[in-house]
Amino acid sequence: MRQVRDPLKSMNASSRSKTRAGLRSGFTAMELLVAISVVMVLAGLTMQVMKTGREKALLVRATQKIKDLGSAFVSYTAESGGKLPRENYSGSGDTWEAAAEEGASDVWYNALVWRMGASSVGELGEERKPQLFYEENYPLYVPGAPYPKSEKKLKTPMFAIGMNSRLQRRENETGHKDPGTLASIQAPVNTVIFLERGMPKDKMVIRSQANFSASPKAGPKAFAARHNQTGLLLFADGHVENKSPMDIITGSGKVKTLEEGSNVVWTRDPDDDPN
Repeated sequence: MRQVRDPLKSMNASSRSKTRAGLRSGFTAMELLVAISVVMVLAGLTMQVMKTGREKALLVRATQKIKDLGSAFVSYTAESGGKLPRENYSGSGDTWEAAAEEGASDVWYNALVWRMGASSVGELGEERKPQLFYEENYPLYVPGAPYPKSEKKLKTPMFAIGMNSRLQRRENETGHKDPGTLASIQAPVNTVIFLERGMPKDKMVIRSQANFSASPKAGPKAFAARHNQTGLLLFADGHVENKSPMDIITGSGKVKTLEEGSNVVWTRDPDDDPN
C-alpha cells in the first residue's frame, strides 16, 4: 500500500537541513575571518622583523664606515706629528671646486679619504665625477642617510658625516683657526672627532636641533639620529658609540657637560664651554 508523506515532517526535515547548512556556512565564514586575521598579523610581524633587520644592517654598515674613517684619522695624526686635519676649507661652503684647491689638501675629507685608498673629494671635483661620492663603496657614503634622489646632490658634496666643529675655534685677536693637535685633547676617550651630521631631510629628535646643512663640519645640535633615534659618534681614541641627541643636548639647545651627566666632550679641554 502506498504511503502518504507527512507534510509536517517534510517541512521539519527541510528546516533542519537549512539550519545545518546555515551553521556550516556561518562556521566557514568565521574560519575565513580568523584565517585573514592570522595572515594580517603574520604579515605585520614579518614586515616589522624585516624593518628591524634592515635597520640593524644599516647601523652595522654605518658603524664600520665611521670606524674606517677613525683608522684613517689615527694614521693621519701619526704622520703629521699629531696635528689634526682641518674641519673645512671654504667659509662660503665647500664646493667641488673649493675642495679641489691646493689649500684644501689638509682638510679631513681630502686628507683622510686619500689614506683610505679612494679618490679624495677634491679629486672627484677635478675629475668631474661627483656621482662617485654617493656610491655605496665610497668611504664617506653613509648607509641610511637621506641623500637627495635628484641631481641636486651633484652640485655640491653633501656630507652625512661631519668633523666636530668645537675642536677648532677661531682666535679672537688674529681670527686664525688653529687645527690643534691630538695631544691637546685632554680627554680622548670622551672627545668627539666625527659624528653623523644632519642633512636637510634628516628628522630632528629635539626641537632645539639645528644646522642640518650637510656641510663637512658639525656641532652637537647638528647630530643626526638615523638609527632608531640614535646616531654614531667617533671619539679621539678610535672607539664608536651610538647615542641619542637627548644624551648630548637639552631641550633648550644647551650642550650637556661632564658635570651635567654627559660622558661626551666637544672641546679639546673639557673645562671649555662647548656652547
